Amino acid sequence: MLGDLVKGREKSVLILIEDSVEEPGRGLVSCFLLSLCQRMDEIHVVTFDPKSQSMLKVVPAEAQAKIIHHNCQNDFLKWKQSAGLGLDSDLPKEIAAKGNPNKDRKIAMVIDSLSSLLLFRPVPYTCQTLHKLSDSNVMGASVEQIVVLVHHDLHDAGSLALIEHTASTVIRTSPTQSGGHEFCCNILHKKISGKITRINEHFNISDQLEIENLTELKAVIDTTPQQPTVQVDPAANLTFNLSLTDQEKRARSQVKLPYTYDQDRIDATLNKSVVEGKIFYQPDEADDFDEEDPDDDLDV
Repeated sequence: MLGDLVKGREKSVLILIEDSVEEPGRGLVSCFLLSLCQRMDEIHVVTFDPKSQSMLKVVPAEAQAKIIHHNCQNDFLKWKQSAGLGLDSDLPKEIAAKGNPNKDRKIAMVIDSLSSLLLFRPVPYTCQTLHKLSDSNVMGASVEQIVVLVHHDLHDAGSLALIEHTASTVIRTSPTQSGGHEFCCNILHKKISGKITRINEHFNISDQLEIENLTELKAVIDTTPQQPTVQVDPAANLTFNLSLTDQEKRARSQVKLPYTYDQDRIDATLNKSVVEGKIFYQPDEADDFDEEDPDDDLDV
């Protein structure tokens, strides 16, 4: 799965790479950048971290003309009042303004890293920015792919969940569980058909920044034979007996319950003669009956 995503054989518009201090993911971002240089007409690289400058050095000389660098790290908070991109800049508008006006070109973006924007801007604003960056109408060209790096150990789970909901693919680096591999990642990929794929893969990154020795991490199945469980009788240690003997079961089955109809009761009910009914009323002592005419004093 990871190899197809890097090479572009598996389509994904917004790829979110989540790394940490223990498992850095900038090398994986560089692999995506080199692959995009071979497939795209224009690549916008937005850098927020000082270390992300080293990623631009891996781009070959023949592909440097495709790279448009947007430096947001020099004065991100606008303390120096410089003219570069900063916290208050409209990122989609700035990227679209520096691009080629040809609408038939295929463009891609690499953002390193989104953590700076998440730390100083609300999460909904960041999600809206990513949505605008992937909109071809806003960017003025066909946006094929956006690769975003975020440091998940700097943010809470709720903020990451909103960003992951926006992305079509989430790649999170994790500790390797194989001695022959240097890296491991957990991939959540949402296909165009709506199918969601989850997979864990081990891999290495070569000196040419290519994915190699890709191996899927299978779930370990416990093959240890299970000991048979002993059924415990809950009525074993009681002071009274809850079970019935065969004779008691037969006696119970012969008891006629008051709410059931056997054949004798059915015949008696059907053959019972119908007589005329009468109503008898016996007043109580508390009943107050006035035998006098209440309208006797009226001149009618």
